[in-house]
Amino acid sequence: MKGFIHKILLLFALVLFCFKINAQCVDNGNYWVESWTSCSVSANPNAVRGNTIWYLVEFDEPQAISTTHIWNANRVGESGKGAKNVLVDVSINGANWTQVGEESFAWPQGTELNNYEGFEGPDLTSFGFIKKILFTFLDNQESSSCISIGELSFTINPDACYGQIDVCGNCNGPGMQTYYEDADNDGLGNPDSMIESCEPPLGYVSNADDNCDTGLIGWSEIDFILTDNDCTGCHNGPSGAAGLDLASYSGISAGGNRCGSNLLTGTVLVDIINISNYDGCSGTMSFPSMNERVGGALDENELQIIQNWINEGALFDCNCPAGSPDTDGDGICDASDLCSGFDDALIGSSCDDGDACTIEDVVTEDCACLGMPAPDSDFDGVCDVMDLSPNDPCTADGVIGKPEPADWFANESNDCDMDNVLVSQGDLNDYDFCISSQGSSLVPACACADNFKIDGGTLNKSFGVTNAQFASGIPDGAMSFAVGNKDYLELTFPYVEIGTEICFTVGFSDPEGRIQFEVNDLGIYKFINPNPELMDYEPQIICFPTFVAGPQKVRISRLVTGAVRVDGATYEYCPCSESDPRKELNACACPNDFTEEAGVYFESSGVNNAEAADGLPDGNLTGAIAGADSLILTYAHQPENYEICID
Repeated sequence: MKGFIHKILLLFALVLFCFKINAQCVDNGNYWVESWTSCSVSANPNAVRGNTIWYLVEFDEPQAISTTHIWNANRVGESGKGAKNVLVDVSINGANWTQVGEESFAWPQGTELNNYEGFEGPDLTSFGFIKKILFTFLDNQESSSCISIGELSFTINPDACYGQIDVCGNCNGPGMQTYYEDADNDGLGNPDSMIESCEPPLGYVSNADDNCDTGLIGWSEIDFILTDNDCTGCHNGPSGAAGLDLASYSGISAGGNRCGSNLLTGTVLVDIINISNYDGCSGTMSFPSMNERVGGALDENELQIIQNWINEGALFDCNCPAGSPDTDGDGICDASDLCSGFDDALIGSSCDDGDACTIEDVVTEDCACLGMPAPDSDFDGVCDVMDLSPNDPCTADGVIGKPEPADWFANESNDCDMDNVLVSQGDLNDYDFCISSQGSSLVPACACADNFKIDGGTLNKSFGVTNAQFASGIPDGAMSFAVGNKDYLELTFPYVEIGTEICFTVGFSDPEGRIQFEVNDLGIYKFINPNPELMDYEPQIICFPTFVAGPQKVRISRLVTGAVRVDGATYEYCPCSESDPRKELNACACPNDFTEEAGVYFESSGVNNAEAADGLPDGNLTGAIAGADSLILTYAHQPENYEICID
């Protein structure tokens, strides 16, 4: 057995984990009838160890390992194979290795006794969480070629943090918490005064339930008490019992028909609630107290809150006691004023935010004039009222191409140059057909826009099609015969760049005729007769772009119904480029300084005046070449595809 990897899944509940060679790990006898043994070397997981005998323990998740315990081979008669000098490496990330100790560890030989207890291995605490432990064996006790071990044990720290330690030093803790100031020390926090901290600072609490941290009481608290105890059941408006309205601050301030403004003085209100046949205000009230009429709803604590409110001036706003400053004079003191620069009553009213691309502008609770975005039909960032082309995402100023208005942005689905490369696909210039996500396009219309040439395909083979050769070359009005069921034409084209269009001139037998083009055995373009009014093989043009660079093979067949005829094809190419099948001619290789060389007469048989074939053409012809006659000329070495022209 060569180097060995053992994967272990640890349960955190186990303080001691024992990797076992057999099933006796739970007792300390450790007298093994089996043990791990390897007698050949292999590539060590730690490359610097070379080819060695090794043992790798790999945990599913990094573990906080502290002490280790080792039982060397102690099988009877085999303790000599036990490891002797051992290098120990650990990895915390599963990739990089760190050596434990400065040199190898010397393991003592096993006793071969049934009470063998092994020995303490290295302490790994300082390495933190460990993913892998690698043992590299340098030799054994008897200096033979095999290595054997009995048992390995690792102590796991159950108190280590197996999650994330937050900024407050807590394992899997929530991090800093928000605490709210409690200036009046009532146990309730001010939602407008907060701080983030690991521990609650002095004078702060964890809730934000105090809208009035002055210690005073406002109408909102009293309103809740009266409503919650059904005091507003009878006194709920100007027509309430005794003309008393307890459902609003203005109503309770008016005091009703009996007490008037005296209701919120002294203990009048609390007495009316608490005392039957109360004698006050305009005389004796000959009926049970308010609290009796609502079933004793208000408790002593609630009554005390009401009395404290009256004692403090029966404030509408607890932050605005008498004399509080009101800088903008809107009747709301500065401490509670949402909009200190103008009347809070304007919140929710219409305004003008000065932006033509917003509608329904209103004053918000943040005292800002904001509106909703106006319609933007083409989703280009410029609203319709400011967009000169409101339905064209490629422009907002009416002219396709930059610059555009500052708010305009290119929609992810834009393909303004119609090069089949969307903005989301990384088109480097969505206004230039010749620039894609890769840069400048090499298709002929872009690479050599002023001098590209047009050529046709070459018939490679066909099946079942008469006059198939008419499909070759540029369309000339002569069509192949019909391509019917199971028939096909196969044309080849030289090197073309991705995106170059190949256009076929075809004719369909009927309005619903169909055709397919299989390109390079990689994909198929399928077309239904694009112009159904053209039938009886009337010619029309169908184009498709190439999707791989290089030579093209196109197989043409009919699709399901009808029949088709083919009158050639066209594609654009740049002269003297890879797309030019004769790109290695002198005219391309050295267009400015090429020279003409002549053939040299070598020998002939049966040809009169054969020497006249020597050199450049001079009008002097050889005699006739017929029958078994022959004439041999030689030429200097020429690259592939160079032309030899003979007059």
